[in-house]
Amino acid sequence: MLLICLCLLALPGHARVVVPERDALRYRTESDPHGLITDMRQQLDHLGDGASPARERDLLWLMGTAAVNVNDDTALTEAVLRLDSLASAQNFSLAAASAGFLRSRQLIATGIGDGISEALRAAAKVQNDSNPVVRAWASYNLCDAYAMSDKARSALSLCEKAQDAYRELGDTWGLAQAENDQGINFANLDQADNAIELYQRSRQHFASIGMDQLVVMVGDNMARMYLKTGRVREALALSQASLAQELATGRVSDALVSRANIATDYAALGQPALALSTISIAVTDARAAGMDGLLPDLLARRSQMNERAGHSAQALVDAREAIRLLTEHNAKALRADEAALETRYAGRERELRIQTLEHQNRLQDLALKTARAQAAERTEAQQHQALIGMVVKGVSVALILITGLLYLLLRAQRRHAAELRIQTLRDPLTGIENRRAFMQRAMALLGVGHAPRQPHVLMLIDFDHFKQVNDSAGHPQGDRVLSLVTGYLNHAVAATGHVARIGGEEFAVLCPRLGAEAGLRLAETLRVGVAALPLPATVPLDHITVSIGMAVFDGSQCHDLSSWMKAADAALYSAKSFGRNRVVASTVLH
Repeated sequence: MLLICLCLLALPGHARVVVPERDALRYRTESDPHGLITDMRQQLDHLGDGASPARERDLLWLMGTAAVNVNDDTALTEAVLRLDSLASAQNFSLAAASAGFLRSRQLIATGIGDGISEALRAAAKVQNDSNPVVRAWASYNLCDAYAMSDKARSALSLCEKAQDAYRELGDTWGLAQAENDQGINFANLDQADNAIELYQRSRQHFASIGMDQLVVMVGDNMARMYLKTGRVREALALSQASLAQELATGRVSDALVSRANIATDYAALGQPALALSTISIAVTDARAAGMDGLLPDLLARRSQMNERAGHSAQALVDAREAIRLLTEHNAKALRADEAALETRYAGRERELRIQTLEHQNRLQDLALKTARAQAAERTEAQQHQALIGMVVKGVSVALILITGLLYLLLRAQRRHAAELRIQTLRDPLTGIENRRAFMQRAMALLGVGHAPRQPHVLMLIDFDHFKQVNDSAGHPQGDRVLSLVTGYLNHAVAATGHVARIGGEEFAVLCPRLGAEAGLRLAETLRVGVAALPLPATVPLDHITVSIGMAVFDGSQCHDLSSWMKAADAALYSAKSFGRNRVVASTVLH
C-alpha cells in the first residue's frame, strides 16, 4: 500500500534532531505502528466519563492511521466504529470526518469501492470549520485520497493547497507529507524531474524535525524516479534502506513493494538470477501474509523475469496465476459495483413510489372537494328547484373534467416510468446499452435451457493506452473518441449481435448463435476497423487500437454467465499482456 509511502536514509550532513512533542505521536504511526495501536487502546480504555470528545477523537485517529499503515483490519474497524459512535453521540463533525477519511483510505488500499467519494463526503462534514488546523488537515486528506487513487491531475491543485496551508501554519510535518504526495502525482504523470524535486524537499523537511525513518520512506518513492532516469544504483540503495526499515516496523505491504522494486533494479543492472530470487521472496511473503491484492503485480513481474531468463514454463505458470487472481478481484469489484447500482436504483424506486403516493393524495383531495361541491349543489337544488337542471349539467361537466384529469395523470405517469426504464438501461455518453442491460440480455440468452446449435459468442473489448488520449487532448476529446468508436462498433455488429458499454473504456459484444469461427472473424474485423478510424484533428494520435478477448458458450465448457465472463476476461488480459492491439480467444475454444 502506498499510503504516505514516506521513508530513512540520512541526508548528507544530517545531524540527529530531537522530535518536537506535537509530532512524536504522528511519527509513531509510521515508525512504531503496532506499539502505537497498543498504547492508544490502553489510553482509550482509561478515558473517564469526563474526557473531552476532542481527546477521544485524537486517540482514535492516531490508532486508525497506524492500523492503515500496517494493514491491521481489526484495529481499523474498531477506530472507525468508535469514531462514528462519537460523532453520533456528541454531534461531532470532526469525528465523523475522521471516520470517513479512514474508510476512504481502506477502500483505496483494497481497490474495491469508491474511496474518492468517501473522502469528499468526509471533507464536506468540516468544510465550514473555522479552525485553520482542521481545514489544512481536510485539504491534505483529500490530496492524499486523489494521489493514492492515481488521479494525479485532479490531485495537483489539492496537494498545492495543502502545502500552502501547512506552510502558513508552520507545520513542517504536514508540509513534508503534502510534498511527498505531490511527488507521487508528478511520478504518475511521468514527470520524473519534478517528482524528484518534491521528494527531495519532503526529505529535507522531515530531516529538519528529526524524522529519520520518514526520510527513508520518501527515499523509496524517489528510488522509482531514479530508476526511470537511469540512476539504478542510487535507486537500489534507497529501496534496500527502505526495505530494512519496513521489515523492522512490520509494514508488510510496503516491504513487498520495496522488494519488488529491488528485483527490478537487479534486472536493470544485468543480474537476472538475483532479480528472480528477490521477486520470488516477495511472492512467497505475499502469499504468507494473505496479500492477494499485491500478488498479481508481483507474479506478472516474475513472469517477465522468467521469460527473459529463458524459463518459459515457469513464466507461463506465473502469468496464468496472475490472470486468475485478477479475474477473482474483478469479480469482487463487479459485485461491489452491482450492489452500489442496485442501491441507487432502489433509491430511485422509492422516489417513484413517493411520487405515486403524492398523486394519489392529490386525487383524493380533488375527490373530497368534488364531494363537498356536490353536497352544496344538492342543498342549493333543494332551495332553488329552478336551478336543478343547471346543477346536473355542472356536475356532469365536473365529472368529465375529473375523468379527463385522471386519464392525463395516468398517461403521464406511464410515460415517465417508461422513460426511467430506458434511462436505467442506456449509457448516457454513447447512447448504447449499459452493463445492466447487457447482464439482462445475456441472462435471458442463457436462460433458454438448452445448448445452442451454434455457440454464442462473447467479446470483451478494451482500449489500448486510452489514458494518453485524455492526458494529451483532455477528457472531452476522449469522450468524442469513445463515441466515434462506439458508433463504428454498433454499426459493424448490428446484423449479428449487440454492443454494450460495461465500464469506462470497456465494451462487450454479445452475438447469439454466431459460432466460434465467425466470431473470430468478426473480432478481427472490429480490431482492424477501429485501428483504421480517422481520429478528430484535436486528438494528437494517428490512430487508436483495442484489445479483444473472446469466449464462446456452447453449454459444455462455460456453464453459466459468470464462467463465460471469466473466460472472456482472461482472454482479454492475455491480449493485453502479449502486446495489445490483438484478438485472443479463450482456451475453451477447441
